[in-house]
Amino acid sequence: MAYFSSETLGLLRTALDEAWGLLPDHRKFEVQKSDMALRILRRASEGERDPVKLRAAALNGPAP
Repeated sequence: MAYFSSETLGLLRTALDEAWGLLPDHRKFEVQKSDMALRILRRASEGERDPVKLRAAALNGPAP
């Protein structure tokens, strides 16, 4: 289990919110926000902290 500081959790939350905001409204009915969050968490647990890469993982990553 990965441990994230409160600062990192804030970064991850912002990346998720921004990725969700980039989705067109019709896609929000097709995509689960929780799946996007899991993709971000997976990348973060591998050490990724770049917000652009985390957003990309949320939007383009494989399903959890």
